Amino acid sequence: MTRRTSILAYSLVLVLGLLGLQSWGIAVARVEKHVIAAIEARTGLVVSGLERAEIALLPLPRISLSQVAFAQREGPVAGRALRIRAQAQLLPLLAGRLDFSRIELVAPQIDVAVSADSESLAEWLAAPLDYLEGLRGQSRIVITAGAIFLRAPDTIRTILRDVNLVLAEREPQDALTVSGSLTWRGVPAEIGLLWPVAMGRGKTTLSVNAPLLKLQFDGIRSSAPEPITTGQLTLSTRSLPELLGWFGETPRLATAIGAFSLTSEARIRPHDTALTNVVARLDGDRLDGALNLNFSGGRPSLSGTLAGAQLDLGRAISRLDIAAPDHSPAAAALPFEAWTTQDIDLRVSVEAARLNGGRLTDVATYLLVKKGRFEAGILRAGAYGGSAKGRLLATTTTGGIDIKTSGALDRINLGQAGGDLPQLARLTGTGALQFSLDGLGRALPEILASLSGKAVVSLRQGDVAGFAFGDLLRRAERNPALALRDWRQGKTTFETAGASAIITNGVLTLNDAQMLGPGYRLTLIGTAALADRTLDMAALLQPLTGPLRLPFSLSGPFDAPAFELEAESMLRPIGATGVSPLLLR
Repeated sequence: MTRRTSILAYSLVLVLGLLGLQSWGIAVARVEKHVIAAIEARTGLVVSGLERAEIALLPLPRISLSQVAFAQREGPVAGRALRIRAQAQLLPLLAGRLDFSRIELVAPQIDVAVSADSESLAEWLAAPLDYLEGLRGQSRIVITAGAIFLRAPDTIRTILRDVNLVLAEREPQDALTVSGSLTWRGVPAEIGLLWPVAMGRGKTTLSVNAPLLKLQFDGIRSSAPEPITTGQLTLSTRSLPELLGWFGETPRLATAIGAFSLTSEARIRPHDTALTNVVARLDGDRLDGALNLNFSGGRPSLSGTLAGAQLDLGRAISRLDIAAPDHSPAAAALPFEAWTTQDIDLRVSVEAARLNGGRLTDVATYLLVKKGRFEAGILRAGAYGGSAKGRLLATTTTGGIDIKTSGALDRINLGQAGGDLPQLARLTGTGALQFSLDGLGRALPEILASLSGKAVVSLRQGDVAGFAFGDLLRRAERNPALALRDWRQGKTTFETAGASAIITNGVLTLNDAQMLGPGYRLTLIGTAALADRTLDMAALLQPLTGPLRLPFSLSGPFDAPAFELEAESMLRPIGATGVSPLLLR
């Protein structure tokens, strides 16, 4: 090439470059036929209005539309964008036609029409997924600083803010690929989606990385004879109640769980999800098994069987936040409907469990929830050399919540139990307990005040620390005044101890309670108010032979009752007035 030819070529390139870099304002009518038609073909969106169109040819052909209104033809998607930028492909342009490798929507506000009765996120996303699946391929679509409004008639169901998404370019048979970030209900999230749109089988993946949720799903989606997706699911959250609240669900029972993670094989159908080979961790406690989630019939349901090495039942129960009794007349009614909004049939077995400090072994528990019915129980458990079981049933009636509860402890080694339960630390021996109670009411104080039933407790071959009843009797026989000093020391050995009680309208009445040991008998009578959690009882200590009788009082709150020797009654001459009822026995 001669020098002159080179100068001419370089000059031509320079002129074309300068012309290409220059933005030219052109009439809407000139671009509507080609540019807008090409955008519609690659996005499925019809441009219905714009203020200005600009085109630049170099370094790459590009088109910019300002203040653009658009809508899906006979579809649920519509909106406006501050600007639409389209990058044309060079080779098709040289052939005389427009096609775009990239289309960017800058600061769009997109409206997606959803059904009036749709409530879940899956139902809300069905419409935009249907729109994307309906495209016969598309250019690379970029949404920058956008907002997506999911609207039902006359109401906004939800809003996705700070939307920065990239929809990868694809051909008609290719899978839809979406990646980027958005903010939903105040929580930022990074998402990734691979979704097959062709008939048959295709790989699908979903990832979500947010402060409340880490989720990864890898599987295969099949569209015939019904849509079924199978694959490996992994998710974790710092707080299950917070996560469910993010999705608009507030099941009261979920508050029993804090940090939660799950891995499983999943089989997802339109209204049913089966999870197998489940490994779930509840606050670090691992449970393995299978679960099933069903969303048909208007009520979500959860069923399954789980097993593990250990589980802290007491921690879960304490998180349920059952309000302490409020004795005011306006005590709030228990939110029983909120406890039974989901159907649950869950069976859990663990090798060891903790319950309010107590340790259980070989535990089998269950939870059954139906509309208006709540039932939970321990089918079996080992406890300190013995066994334990219990059941709670609550149902709604016209009078409020009908409560039925029962339980049994058998052959419990009290010395072992006292190491975990401070309230039993003074006792040794072997104990048993049986009780059954019924109650009715709307608020907790009302239920406690209505409880009726019976209870039986028995102890054998043990000691009570903190009292030396035998020494107390011997000192009292020699000098009653000396018995008043240092009587709360030592320990008392007993051969048998037991009590039976009748509960009526929230008041427990002891009708037969005594403890027998070497040379003494201790008898106890009185009442306990279950709603107020207070005791009002009297005890009488006497030798197996002889006239001496030492009266005591047991009164005060359940947690810290006062056990006092009634010195005045003990020293009162026989025949004086005001004699303790136990002294008359």
